[in-house]
Amino acid sequence: MTTSPTAATVRPATVEEAEAAWLAAQTLPNPEPAIRALLHPDCVIVHSAVGHIHGVDDWLRYAARMGRTSQVDTYDVTVQRFGTTAVVSCLQELHVAFMPELTPFVIQAAVSRVWVQAESGGWQLAHLQLARRLPPG
Repeated sequence: MTTSPTAATVRPATVEEAEAAWLAAQTLPNPEPAIRALLHPDCVIVHSAVGHIHGVDDWLRYAARMGRTSQVDTYDVTVQRFGTTAVVSCLQELHVAFMPELTPFVIQAAVSRVWVQAESGGWQLAHLQLARRLPPG
């Protein structure tokens, strides 16, 4: 009998697919399983105005407390490939509902995501840096 791989074990075949999966996962009603599937187990996330540095589990707990992300927009995306590593840089706007009954708050950030090819194939996020920025004006 053959079994098909679950969504959690199938990794994106290209960096572009990994990026699309990452952005789509952010807006799911329960994003944690989809996000976790994309993260390298040793991934480091540097984020927030105070500069938190989290591993996978701590960051997922932090993200769950933030509120639901309803929309993610990216601008000025660049992708640099270095063999089995790719660095994606962009400006990003996240629309986060800190309180479900309120209009989502827009968080702008300069973002760098470092993707690595997994030994078993596909791409995993190894490092994420979100540097919040103030809107112009």
